Amino acid sequence: MDLGSFTGIRIGIATAKALSDVKKIPTISVNSLEAQAYCAIEGKKENCKILSIIDAKNDNRYFAVYRYKNGNLSLYKNPEASHLSYIIEYVNFCEKLYIIGDFSLERQEAMFQAKIEKEKAEAKEVNGKYEYIEKPQCLAKYIGLCAEDRYNRGIYDYENTLTPMYLRRPQAERNRTNKDEKIYLSEMIPTDVEEIEKEYKEFPNLWKIEQFKEDAKYSRMIVAKQNGEIVGFINYKNVLDEIEIMNIVIKNNKRGQGVASNLLSYVIRKEKANKINLEVNEKNKTAINLYSRFGFKKVGKRAKYYNGQDDAILMTL
Repeated sequence: MDLGSFTGIRIGIATAKALSDVKKIPTISVNSLEAQAYCAIEGKKENCKILSIIDAKNDNRYFAVYRYKNGNLSLYKNPEASHLSYIIEYVNFCEKLYIIGDFSLERQEAMFQAKIEKEKAEAKEVNGKYEYIEKPQCLAKYIGLCAEDRYNRGIYDYENTLTPMYLRRPQAERNRTNKDEKIYLSEMIPTDVEEIEKEYKEFPNLWKIEQFKEDAKYSRMIVAKQNGEIVGFINYKNVLDEIEIMNIVIKNNKRGQGVASNLLSYVIRKEKANKINLEVNEKNKTAINLYSRFGFKKVGKRAKYYNGQDDAILMTL
């Protein structure tokens, strides 16, 4: 899938779903930011990060950060629309960085140099190596390469996971509601716990409210807020040099809007661990697809773990 009109993208996806259903073949979605990342790593073998950028007008950019490690490309910071000064916070200079897409070279250079000096002042291991790559005129080749790679890794889309990825609502709607769409993440505080308790039925969850309260005491919890409203949370534990993700829960009316991606990306970027482990219901194709895009791999299963019926798939990053 590429950038285009809202209606055009919806029609394209509906057509792909119809062909998939009739022909009984899997569908694989690829967005333009990811295709650009595949262009950036073409012919390269070194581990690196890729900052992929597309102009979003009015001094904003669509962007995502990818990680290329041991020959595999995975998501590191999920796609988002934001100002360039905000985007720079999602890259570091501890390893080689490639930048591809619609960038403002003069402004970006000043921001990069300031970030490098800041990281040096914080005594971080900064190599300061980054390189700009020219955006190809046509992304078809790289969309194909990405789709082939994902197919070979068994990462498919399903009827409920193949949906349009809208990073911003239409301009007219934004003007009408005048609301801040950005998702803000922070450590959970007591008042957050109280708010979630009051609306717990709005958060589809396998665990009872008592278990949530217990988790809030003894595990790390990060909440996602939009316009001051809690729209999701993630809780996890640090076990020696590994992390165990226990739960990612998104409010019913906020699912499919990138909240889970933001929370998962936060833990991957902020926590320094040799491994990140989690388990997921074998029937939760949406979650398995999300984890796979971030580079998680299936390493085992627990038979009939959920309600004595469904297997739990064990995944590790």
